[in-house]
Amino acid sequence: MASISNDPNGRRRIQFIDGQGQRKTIRLGKVSLRSAESVKVKVEDLVSSTLTGHSPADETARWLAGLDDALYAKLANVGLARPRAQVTLTGWLDQYLTERRDDLKPESLRKLEQTKTKLLAHFNPKTPLRNITMQDAAGWRGFLKKLGLSEAAIKTHSGNAKTLIAEAVRRKLIAENPFALLKSGPTPSRYTRYITPEEIDRVIEACPNAQWRLLFGLARYAGLRIPSESHLLTWADVDFDRARLTVRSPKTEHHAGHERRFVPITPKLMKLLQDRFDECEEGDQRLVTIRGKGAVQRQVEAICDRAGIELWERLWQTLRQSCEKEWAMSFPQYAVSKWIGHSITISGRHYANDVPDELFERAAKTHAPQAAQNAAQKLHERGGSGKKRKTAPAEAEGRNSSQFRNLRDISVSPELTSTWSRGELNPRPVTVNRPLLRV
Repeated sequence: MASISNDPNGRRRIQFIDGQGQRKTIRLGKVSLRSAESVKVKVEDLVSSTLTGHSPADETARWLAGLDDALYAKLANVGLARPRAQVTLTGWLDQYLTERRDDLKPESLRKLEQTKTKLLAHFNPKTPLRNITMQDAAGWRGFLKKLGLSEAAIKTHSGNAKTLIAEAVRRKLIAENPFALLKSGPTPSRYTRYITPEEIDRVIEACPNAQWRLLFGLARYAGLRIPSESHLLTWADVDFDRARLTVRSPKTEHHAGHERRFVPITPKLMKLLQDRFDECEEGDQRLVTIRGKGAVQRQVEAICDRAGIELWERLWQTLRQSCEKEWAMSFPQYAVSKWIGHSITISGRHYANDVPDELFERAAKTHAPQAAQNAAQKLHERGGSGKKRKTAPAEAEGRNSSQFRNLRDISVSPELTSTWSRGELNPRPVTVNRPLLRV
């Protein structure tokens, strides 16, 4: 379908016949025969795809996307490729974020915008997208580290960069994602503060009204995400009879079957719900309407000060984490993960990854009585002085004779033993008298 022709001075060209029966020529210049043959194979695939109307093979598509502008332009001139638009980094980022503005949640869009700012702070905005290499991507990650960002923040931006550029690969604007090998993903927090039941009870008692008490209760007693889940609750989501709470989760709703979950209403949470219900006016639907990040933070600080509890980090997340840990002490982990709204793997990595002191104390109390009994018995055997007391031969002989002097009588087995008779298709038990055992 295509052939290689040699020109003077080592130059080579590829010729083929297009769909209109016209001979086309691609001049490669001075290249080796092996390189020319490699190009010839790809050209034949492109010619076949134009004749049949099918897409070229994936390998050919990747090869085409990774070509330099000079050779790509030669292929475009003979109708084997579309004219290449010079897509810059800033042009692609603006296009992608504009297209996703309607289907992404505001928080997700905000985080991608932050990553875009970090990318344009390091790269020239007019840099062609295909010119960014893996080495350049690694340099950008080092740039983030020099900015003083935490490892968790760097991994988050790296993951966002992968997402932003992966769509360009899918559309075959570039051959590969230069950010694909950057280390990304969530980083487990080392903060393991556990809010004990006694502490949260004191905090709830210090709250100014029933709505504030319920907000803390939803985080600590039900493990809800605050405010994304708590502020969606209506009284229709509260099943007082079955003691269950229907929780809608915006974070996981894009996963099939995870749009909502059911959470048990513990006795403490039930009281808080009842108090909040009694406080509501006719027509109120929302359980929680508290808003305002700064105002909420100041109120929480005042509540903890009145309760005499030092304010912990990661306010609502720590309460949610403490709820899961307390549940895990009493219920199977598969149920706890269902109630809390994530997988068992995430639980072990980010939530139930530290054993609270309460569980250590409970385990110690469980074994304490038996340990004390064993210690007392050993102390008695040692005569109360800590030294092991030796038993005199006469005392041992007397103890044995008193306990086992009737061994001849108690060793007699007067019971009748049943055995099976032989030679029957349906055997029946036969009673056999055993001789008495004598010692």
